[in-house]
Amino acid sequence: MKAVFIVYNQALTERVSELLDKHNARGFTQWQDVKGRGTKTGEPHYGNHTWPAMNSAVLSIVDDDLAQKLLVAVDHLNKKAEIHGLRAFIWSIDSTV
Repeated sequence: MKAVFIVYNQALTERVSELLDKHNARGFTQWQDVKGRGTKTGEPHYGNHTWPAMNSAVLSIVDDDLAQKLLVAVDHLNKKAEIHGLRAFIWSIDSTV
């Protein structure tokens, strides 16, 4: 199993939800009002007067093959909406309860 962690500009919330639904990634945890800044490009998302944008994040634990499909789908969405900021990370899950 894999953990897929997706961080995105809140403007993309509906698109990320649709992406999860389309790939049947039913279980997830979502955080709103996540602050941060990208490592290479893009503006900070701090939710203040200078940098008003904010992020959200989603964590979904899925089978290995679905993790790769989600990563491809996130990459595709990022290419369409690159100005907003969207990143995904995959971690291996050793065990669950």
